[in-house]
Amino acid sequence: MQKILFSVLLLALAVSAGAKEAEDALRFYQAQARLTSDNRRQDRAYAAALADALTVWQKRFAKEPQAKEALLLQADLFARATEYPQALSTLVKAHYLFPAANDSALLSTRVESVMNELDKTQKGQALKLLAADTASYKEQQKREAFLRALYSIKTPDLYAATVEEFENFLAEEPEYAQNDKLEILLGDLHRRNANPLAAAAQYKKVAALYPKTEFRAASLRMAADVYADDLKDTQTATAMYNEVLKRYPDSVEVGVVYKHLGIMEENNKHFDNAIAYYNKAIEHLAGQPAAYGAMQGKADVYAKMKDYQSSYTMLLQTAETFKADESKYVATMLKAANVADRRLKDRSQKSVTLEKILLAYPQNQRAPEIMFELGYCYEKQGKNPQAAAMYKKLIISNPTDAYAGKAQSRLDRLEK
Repeated sequence: MQKILFSVLLLALAVSAGAKEAEDALRFYQAQARLTSDNRRQDRAYAAALADALTVWQKRFAKEPQAKEALLLQADLFARATEYPQALSTLVKAHYLFPAANDSALLSTRVESVMNELDKTQKGQALKLLAADTASYKEQQKREAFLRALYSIKTPDLYAATVEEFENFLAEEPEYAQNDKLEILLGDLHRRNANPLAAAAQYKKVAALYPKTEFRAASLRMAADVYADDLKDTQTATAMYNEVLKRYPDSVEVGVVYKHLGIMEENNKHFDNAIAYYNKAIEHLAGQPAAYGAMQGKADVYAKMKDYQSSYTMLLQTAETFKADESKYVATMLKAANVADRRLKDRSQKSVTLEKILLAYPQNQRAPEIMFELGYCYEKQGKNPQAAAMYKKLIISNPTDAYAGKAQSRLDRLEK
């Protein structure tokens, strides 16, 4: 019993010593932060140096009670150094790792001063991130949530720091159940920041070192995507895509692989091979969102082969398959109308295509443009009454739109 009590006493003393050392070090940085210079450039540089030095403090004393206070000081220093993205990420870290009921009051002034220096997109993102509630999360979950939040701040200024945060977590928490997903996210981060080789290595790592992950096929396919799209290494990409097909024939990735093989063959002008791969992709994906790209790709290949009727028919089929998705349906039907007009020289087919768009989605965002194009199409076919009716409908339904002015001009000509 005495040995147990002695061990507990030693542990308490060690904790106390650690807390005091952390406190003393933090007080040093706080004192240094109060020093200012009339030389603004020098003042910013010193603030940046102190902010960077506090990163070492955080690694050493992450478990100490002063950790949040240190993060807030670091955020203030980054802001003083005009490194606003770093200031924002540090405030997000403080909020996610050490959530408290008084965060709104504690962070609001700092957030406001930082956000005044960010663009509108970043401001909206910051508000969304700082509204998250991680109070009920376990420590590992808080850190994961922070990593995902940090990843969502899309600025090159934070790339190196974000990579370091990911790598630190993966090294410190090797048994965390979500590590495979975080490894893939780190690969995405590398790819987004124009570091394709690091991205490919990261994806390969997941496929090789996480035998129980459900993303082995996906990660290998993503590595192949990097070689195909970013590195333009068709040979390596093809070999890796075929490896996915061989090792994971029942994976949901098979359809996506066929689509990407089709894209490569299309880019290399091997159009017959591209059509064959797109057909396999469409068969495997069967109406899934990823099938949209394969169907569009097939239509594009037909157009490149100057088989415009097949291209038009494929676009109509694509639009019908994705009719529930307004943006996809409208965009695809407009593309089909363009093929009918410019390639098939068939204004009748064009007008029928445009009519279908307005029937399916009469209030879509591009309705004024479509109504004007349909009126003009009628006019060119000699269907002046239909043209006039469509122009009038456009003017009444969208009186302030630019196309309404164009329609009025056309209408005035018809009624002379």
